[in-house]
Amino acid sequence: MDNKFLLDEIASSFPIVPMPAKTALSIHLDDCAQCGYLRNYLEKQRDKKITADVIRYLHNELSCLSTAGLKWILPHYLKFCLTPEAEYSKLETEFMIYHLGPKLKFQQETKAQLAGFNPKQMSCLVHFLEWCEIHPRWSEYCPEDIERALSFMRGLL
Repeated sequence: MDNKFLLDEIASSFPIVPMPAKTALSIHLDDCAQCGYLRNYLEKQRDKKITADVIRYLHNELSCLSTAGLKWILPHYLKFCLTPEAEYSKLETEFMIYHLGPKLKFQQETKAQLAGFNPKQMSCLVHFLEWCEIHPRWSEYCPEDIERALSFMRGLL
């Protein structure tokens, strides 16, 4: 699978949507300080271009995003993972792999987060992981994590 095919699939599976309302950005509401910090950070980004800095911030906060929050960021985030800049920093792709292959204790939350995705979007995420599986860096660096993520995501199809 080449980058062009995956970029086209990302574009057709994840249309650009406006940022959700502040209260709809995160999976948890008032009882979670981490989600509160995330909402406040993202609110400052409202109506601005999504930059590499925003994506870098979000790499470690993916589990805090709601379904709507993920649908908003994924068109940008997944495309970023295919750029030379992501090849340099690496964390964004690595954490997406981890997010899509959660450990057992986090699987229910991740399933709930992905429950609003349609089959085309879920297939695109599987294809992203298949791209990682054959990528020179990711296939060497975290093959077990990619396999866990593929197994988890295919189980949701």
